[in-house]
Parts: sequence; C-alpha cells; structure tokens
Amino acid sequence: MADLYCSATSRDAGEQLFGTAPRTDVWFLLEYSGRWEPEALDSALPEPVKQALSAQLEAAAPARFGLIRRGSEPAPAPGLAFYVAVIREQRPALYGFRLDDSADLLDLDLAAIWGEDPAYDAARTAGPLILVCTHGRRDRCCARAGLPVYDRLCQEAGIPIWQVSHVGGHRFAANVIALPHGIYHGRVTPENAVPTVSAYRRGELHLETYRGRACYPKPVQAAEYYLRSETGIVDLDGLALQSAVQPAPGRWTVRFAETRGGQSHTVSLAAETTPGLAYLNCTDTEPSSVTQYRRV
Repeated sequence: MADLYCSATSRDAGEQLFGTAPRTDVWFLLEYSGRWEPEALDSALPEPVKQALSAQLEAAAPARFGLIRRGSEPAPAPGLAFYVAVIREQRPALYGFRLDDSADLLDLDLAAIWGEDPAYDAARTAGPLILVCTHGRRDRCCARAGLPVYDRLCQEAGIPIWQVSHVGGHRFAANVIALPHGIYHGRVTPENAVPTVSAYRRGELHLETYRGRACYPKPVQAAEYYLRSETGIVDLDGLALQSAVQPAPGRWTVRFAETRGGQSHTVSLAAETTPGLAYLNCTDTEPSSVTQYRRV
C-alpha cells in the first residue's frame, strides 16, 4: 500500500509498546559510511569481515550486528568505530575500538571480547552508546521517524549519537537503543527524545517510550513494565529478575526483587494474540496478528 506507514497504523491501533524488544545478548556495531542494504551484512563490506561477523553472530546468539554512522556530525576520532556490547541486567559491558579500516576487525578476537577476556579490559568503556535507527532502505518508517529524532538528539543530548541500521520493530519507529544495557525505546519523537536519553544517563528508565530490556524475554519485559508503572521504581538497576515460569500455555509468572531492601514482587501475565492488529512493515498488504500481554 503506497500510503501505508506501519508505525502510524501500530500507534493508531493501540498496539502495546512494552514487551517488544528483540532478545539480544551481544551487539556488534561497525561504522560504515557506504550504502546500507536492507540486510546490514549484505552491504559492501570485505567478504572476510562478513564471514567473521556471521560466525560470531551464530556463536553469540542471540546476537545482532548493526552498521553505524554519524550523519553530518564529525567523527569523535580518525578511523572507524567498532563496538561490542555485552547485554546483561547487571554489570553489562561495552568495548570500543578505532580501526583504520574495516578489515582491521579481523585482527580482533571477537569471541574473546564478548567473552570478556581480561586481555581486552583496556578497551572497555562506560558509554553510554545511544543509537537511533534511520535505516530507510529496510523500512521507510525508520528514516521518516528516525532522522528528526537523530537531529534533535545531536543538538541537545550532549553526547555522541549514532545512526544505526535495522534494530527490530519498524512499526515502533523511531527506535532508540541505549547500550550497554540494551534498553529499547520506541515511538520516540523530537519532543520526547531528550527526556528519554536524559533518563538513561541518570540511570533511570523513561517508561513513556519504553519497549523493553533486550536481555529479557518479551513476557518478562512486559512484567517489568507493569511492575515499574505500578510501583514508580524507575531506577535502571532498581529491580532484579528472580524467576520467570510458564505455568500454562499463554500464562507467565514473573518474580522480581527490589535491589534496595529486597522486597519481592510477583507479576502474572496472560499472552493474547490479536488477529490483524498491525502491519509489521510498510510494504505489507495485510495486517498481521500480534501477541500482547495482559496482567492477570
């Protein structure tokens, strides 16, 4: 449909934003100013680099690879940036490198990096690393919604902001990802972009735009959102996941503990599939069924 924008139809249908972050344990991010193909690894990188990254994506699964660039903003240093983020609830890790050329990536032991080998301790950085998906060749909503958000953050965020290729979930554009924690935000606009990023820099979550934490399965993301909304606990490290069990098909029981004081909370959820709720891509001709989570 020529006039379809999947992000607008998702929003208008009232699709839940929370509980939608793709499950990811490791991110690989490579600066690349050339043409971004719909699949990042189909872009014109040297074949040995593609093979090395593909092998690590399989070994570290669930893992993601993204191309990054700075738009018109000057690069923070000569060469190309390469990052590896190890995403966890507590003590996530971010490693940053400057490469003369993408082929220099072959000189790095990628498995040792995401395995947190002490040999790479000097490359660890505290971050944050803020990514805005602007990948219009993957889906037009990403460029349409992402570029204004990127421009606003470059003007006001006070930290380097990167454009990134596909991150998962065009219908939630504009998507903003905060690393190393793997925090996904969606339906970010130029108006709420700075509060979203500022909250993360303070060690808090901006629940208005919160999709979820990539180290959690989607039902756990939804449970965390419900609990934080009800308790007002927005500290990034304010909750620790204790358990997540599925007592029956479509049912989840998730238990968190407060990191200060240790009080426990249990959230019970029902997963419900709504037929024909949302268009997953701007090129879809029919809406798809979508799973959402209701507190019970």
